[in-house]
Amino acid sequence: MNEKAKILVVEDDSDLVAAITKILENKGYAASSAYDPEEGWDKIKQDKPNLIILDVMFGGKGESKGFDFAHKIRCDKQFSDIPILMMTAINTEKPFFNFSPETDGEFLPVDAFLDKPVKSDELYLKVEELLKQKTSKWINWPEKNNNN
Repeated sequence: MNEKAKILVVEDDSDLVAAITKILENKGYAASSAYDPEEGWDKIKQDKPNLIILDVMFGGKGESKGFDFAHKIRCDKQFSDIPILMMTAINTEKPFFNFSPETDGEFLPVDAFLDKPVKSDELYLKVEELLKQKTSKWINWPEKNNNN
């Protein structure tokens, strides 16, 4: 790996950010962080990452800003190719939601989900998988990708 893959972690839990950043840096990645989607957007524009790890819920009120942020990325053709790994406790706390990129992609165009708390080996394997993918499968979202 000549140039380190750049990974942006957008998460409001500073302890989790520190842990994820350490895991990624120990595996040779260049990790940066943002504590809310607004800061994340600024960082994406400054230094386009190869992968975004994104939380769903932000702030004391538990606002689902991660959903809106994923939509914003997909709707901007300059950044729509960036794979997104969404990490959330929502499937654990509210199992009836059971979000999945296979079944919920039209609504939530992310490339993969990991449930919190995430194990470091699971995180690493999913990061590797998405970096090998190189581009998001949702690059043309919200347009339907027709294979003519």
